[in-house]
Amino acid sequence: MDSTQSKLLAIVIVAVVISGGAMAALYFMQPTDNTLEPFIEIVGIGVSQNVTLSDMLAMTVVTGNSSYQNTYGNIRGGGIYTGVRISDLVDLVGGMGENDSLRIIANDGYSQSFERSKVYPNSTYLGIQGEMILAYSFNGTTVPDYEEGFRVAFIPEDGYYSNADANETTDPNPVAAGPQWVSNVVKIEVLPNLFSETLEINETFLRTLPSITGEGGYKKSSGDIIGPFNFTGVTLRTLLEEYFTIPEDYIIIARSSDGYTGEYTKSMVEGIVNGYNATGYPLDVINSTIVIAYEQNGSAIIDNGPLRLVFLNEDGNLTDGFRWVGDVVSITILEQNSVPLILSNYILSHTDYCSGNDAYIGDRKRF
Repeated sequence: MDSTQSKLLAIVIVAVVISGGAMAALYFMQPTDNTLEPFIEIVGIGVSQNVTLSDMLAMTVVTGNSSYQNTYGNIRGGGIYTGVRISDLVDLVGGMGENDSLRIIANDGYSQSFERSKVYPNSTYLGIQGEMILAYSFNGTTVPDYEEGFRVAFIPEDGYYSNADANETTDPNPVAAGPQWVSNVVKIEVLPNLFSETLEINETFLRTLPSITGEGGYKKSSGDIIGPFNFTGVTLRTLLEEYFTIPEDYIIIARSSDGYTGEYTKSMVEGIVNGYNATGYPLDVINSTIVIAYEQNGSAIIDNGPLRLVFLNEDGNLTDGFRWVGDVVSITILEQNSVPLILSNYILSHTDYCSGNDAYIGDRKRF
């Protein structure tokens, strides 16, 4: 072989090596199948972990028949649930301390917080509420085909998680069972509760405080736009500044007389929330003012009153109906990690449960 042929062969070999390397690089740059797999984020104290459906299938499985009672006393969600203990998921990031609580967040921002005794029940609580699980399957249908997504479920022996069961195993009372069954869960985070404070409120008390008047409306899950209405009341920020010790980062829990709760982050209290324009088109960020209202269109609030948590928007934008809480009786501030809320990009659709003229997502009434 002459020198010219040798040079040509060397060039070919180099080209093949480069081509092969490029192909290998392209291969390794391709997304793997598990990036498309359903997962949730578990956040502990200083540590976080994504847990996929495959990960859950390799863990201890809990299966049982269950249902729940919603705020209005109706039985919903009856069937066979399969999943993993939420305590087992939390243990992956170090578990919970005695004074910690657990916040479970849905893909639309809805959340519920639970004390440690709910997540790690003793024999008494276990006999009442059953195992607290994150279900990935319902009646044999598994996510992503299961429309409720990863869902919190309680599996008592009698197959029925009632409002009475929720009250006996949850502090503070009262609470309703249904709102605790969070659907389409994307994040579970441990909150190191250094303290919490609660303020009981009523209409007479609020009318002694500086008031604000403005317009607010909301969008139902059906797509219907309700309002805007003219509301008068006291801003949530006024209540916090006057009556609470405010930590660096916190969650606000508004509780109604029937046990329904709404949870609001610091950024929401400061005015930032996702919502819709006046025609119902989704917007990532709108400016809103959270108000505990005692008047609607110049009169005392009858439906969902006498006190109602509402969102006022000067620009005519709308918020989700589930964020509005009726018949509010108390406000609680709960310290939490200074960790921003980042929702997974794995989004599942909700399924509405209907009772009469009311529409529900899980047990979250869309007013």
